[in-house]
Amino acid sequence: MGTLQDHDATRHWFDLLAPGYDAVVPSLFWPASLQQAALDRIDLESADRVLDIGCGTGETIDQLRSDVSAAHGLDLSQPQLETAADKSELEDVRFIRGDARTLPYADETFDCVVSVGSILYWSAPVEALREAHRVTKQGGEILVLGFNRRSPSWWNPVQNVQDGVAETLFFRYDREEGTEFFLEAGWTDPTHELTGPIWGPELVIATTARKVES
Repeated sequence: MGTLQDHDATRHWFDLLAPGYDAVVPSLFWPASLQQAALDRIDLESADRVLDIGCGTGETIDQLRSDVSAAHGLDLSQPQLETAADKSELEDVRFIRGDARTLPYADETFDCVVSVGSILYWSAPVEALREAHRVTKQGGEILVLGFNRRSPSWWNPVQNVQDGVAETLFFRYDREEGTEFFLEAGWTDPTHELTGPIWGPELVIATTARKVES
């Protein structure tokens, strides 16, 4: 388990990052163009209700809120949530502090669940994905962006160092692993796309899956 897959360590980490988060992290790891390309893979309707797990300062919600009727954001870090709630463009978004492993919502509340980068910090990914499945309506979708478990590079030692550091800090997965634990959590038809910022074009794995209609 990575160092930052601990609940308290994650919360303290993001509490510390909150003041400068928007200035550094989104553009470095989750640029708007990358997020939009991932969001374009899911079928959102104007009447949909969407939950962003690990919403941070609301960057992802800001990109999708105009396309749906209601957006909700959940995060462990109160300072991150306060930063998000202070943004005038997000004044109609409902933010709540909570844990991905025990979502404070009723069954089948949302049409879609998204999570950008949060899975890196989950101590129990299948458990969290199962909770996301519980609060999603039948036929609804999930979109998760995490770090791809890349194979060692023969020509790029910098990448190998980056991946070595990431392995000690975060949860990562490849296509095969992702398919296995999304299916275990109850989702169907998981598909994966490798993407990333300019400096790491296969750093990120974007996974979509659907909740089957009974």
